[in-house]
Amino acid sequence: MTNRKRLLLLLAVFSLLAGLIAGCGGGSGKSNGGNSGGSAENSSGGASAGGSGELKGEFVLWTWEPEHPTALEAFYKKYPGIKMKRVEVAAEDVPKKLQTTIASGGELPDVIRIERGQKAKIFDMDILENLEAAPFNADLSVLFDYDIAAFSMNGHVVAIPDDMSVSGVAYIKDLAREYLGTDNPEELEKMLPDWDAFIARGQEVVQKSGGKVLMFSSLGTVWDILKGQRREPFFDGDTMNTAVVRERVARLVQFRDSGIVGKLEQWSPAWNAAHATSDYMFTVSPVWMPQYVIDPNDPADDRWALMVAPEGGFIRGGSSHGIPKGAKNAELAWKWIEFTSMSQEGAETQKVDGVFTHYKPAYEDPEFTKWTWRNFGEQNIGEKFFVDISNVTTDVPENLNDSLLDEAMAIIIQTLAKDDNFGVEEAMQKIEQELKAKNSNIVIG
Repeated sequence: MTNRKRLLLLLAVFSLLAGLIAGCGGGSGKSNGGNSGGSAENSSGGASAGGSGELKGEFVLWTWEPEHPTALEAFYKKYPGIKMKRVEVAAEDVPKKLQTTIASGGELPDVIRIERGQKAKIFDMDILENLEAAPFNADLSVLFDYDIAAFSMNGHVVAIPDDMSVSGVAYIKDLAREYLGTDNPEELEKMLPDWDAFIARGQEVVQKSGGKVLMFSSLGTVWDILKGQRREPFFDGDTMNTAVVRERVARLVQFRDSGIVGKLEQWSPAWNAAHATSDYMFTVSPVWMPQYVIDPNDPADDRWALMVAPEGGFIRGGSSHGIPKGAKNAELAWKWIEFTSMSQEGAETQKVDGVFTHYKPAYEDPEFTKWTWRNFGEQNIGEKFFVDISNVTTDVPENLNDSLLDEAMAIIIQTLAKDDNFGVEEAMQKIEQELKAKNSNIVIG
């Protein structure tokens, strides 16, 4: 072997040894083919090899909400290489925009905000990633039990819920004291354990007040509660669970016939304004209700209180995030979902922005659940929502037919409010007619 060849061989050996030493050494923070001596943050199966700062790129989000500034700032601090591109899409337009984008061969976003009312339509498209699989490997143990079935498709979770939307009922305290004898939430929960007791007490209130005070302002409000409290789905595929639908409709008709519900149209200006009056004792109250409905419509402080609804908690509204199959920047989008909705830091920063996430471990700390709002005085409505109500809340999966039933029920509710002779049988016949007109495959079980 010539001297030149020996020299080249020695240089190659020294180079190999240097590489091995560097590979075993501690933490330069540089990525080395996906491995690093530093502490790897790779809980979701992503490629964040040498620390969260190494992930770089931009992901696209379709949403109708401005992203929450404190949480977004914290996310950018944790992942300085990741940026979000926000594309404004109205909640009700998301399904149509997805369909037209797919039909035209356009590029889908990396993540979609999904409003609960549009969830069944979007899930039915079967375009969302299985978030339980790699590279996401979502830790479902950090979510609430009732979230799993509600955000699953084909047996696996395809979206992660964002804002908590458990719901109870709120009431005007001075009306409760005057007509029910107490404004204490726990005492009222014992007094009104079910809807039969609620209706009976409500009729007494109407009588005592000379018809000036009713229990609810709208049948739409009542339907929100009754629908949310069902323990079984309305549909099994294309087969309607008629007994479940009929039982809920019959209860709605009972409310109408009892005379304790007003005729306001839910979400109308008159319905909103009614929160500042003393005409209606109760209203539906999801987590977002104090901040976004009661507060803007009622200038008075310390007038309201919150309780568990008769027959338990339920879900009203809320949104989630899903990642379309084949998204170009799915890993970056997942890091954002994981941080904002599935981490302690995300839960704390979202709370600063007025949003409570579904990250269950955060609610084990009484200080985290503590939350007051001016309309509710000193009542810890956070504890009421996230402990008392959440502990008796369930949710059920829905499919595309549920959105068709929602459309039919809008007609039913309007007709019930106008026509006292329109009863359960007429309502069920109308529901069947409306459903069949939009999906001929529906079977009325």
